[in-house]
Amino acid sequence: MSVRKSLLALFAISALLLLSPASEAASGKIGFVNVAEIMAKSPQAEAARAELQKEFQPREKKLGELRDGIQKEEADLKRNASAMSSERKKQAEIDLQKKENDFNRELASFREDFGTKRNQVLQALQKKISEVILHVAKAGNYDMILSDGVVYVSDKINLTDKVLADLKKTAK
Repeated sequence: MSVRKSLLALFAISALLLLSPASEAASGKIGFVNVAEIMAKSPQAEAARAELQKEFQPREKKLGELRDGIQKEEADLKRNASAMSSERKKQAEIDLQKKENDFNRELASFREDFGTKRNQVLQALQKKISEVILHVAKAGNYDMILSDGVVYVSDKINLTDKVLADLKKTAK
């Protein structure tokens, strides 16, 4: 065997050894799940939105009515200020300022309560979605599931519909 053939054989064997781990890694099963689509379309997400709306819509409506009342009083005060005594005008301004302060406190409390509840509901929803994705991954023998930050996904590896179907099965 010539030196050239020996080097060529050595090169071929080395190339096979180097490519072997890469080809094993490339044969792993990969799937993709569009979590944003699941958050928009799953029955659990719809139930979470309905729960938030049911709990907070009455307070939101009350705040809207309070705001409208303050704006009306403010407009009335501006319109009638020239006809009021300075003492009566000052008292009306103090009363209006007190109502605005009360409204701002109610609004801040509403936003804090809504944010806290929304975070609780979202955490429970994300946990449920993660459980279903994990179940789909294990049942399908997937080695990796990708979600956000993916530029292109073919329908062959997109598991979003499968996860949505499983979520619908488990919806109450």
